[in-house]
Amino acid sequence: MKIITKQIEHLLNTVPSLRDNDKRLCTHIWYRQIEDKGIDPYQLSTTKFLHLYAAGKVCSDATIQRLRAKIQETNPALRGQKYLERQIKMQAKVKKDLGYGNCK
Repeated sequence: MKIITKQIEHLLNTVPSLRDNDKRLCTHIWYRQIEDKGIDPYQLSTTKFLHLYAAGKVCSDATIQRLRAKIQETNPALRGQKYLERQIKMQAKVKKDLGYGNCK
């Protein structure tokens, strides 16, 4: 797990667009794991990939997503733009619900 965690953290640092896209993050991790097994990702069939996934030879997407979330929880600088947009919207909604900003 430590190796995958470090890979995810490295990718979040170097490719900011992956911070908001778990599917792209998973494919980056899987690509590296397949290469590490000495398999050419461009020659790998879908069936062979599914066998590797089912056998646990590549990390599950759920594990990658949980690790990404944990990394972003402990390192806010690695949070994506969508996270920041959600926070701003939620703050505005809470302020409106509480009646702030309506006073003159």
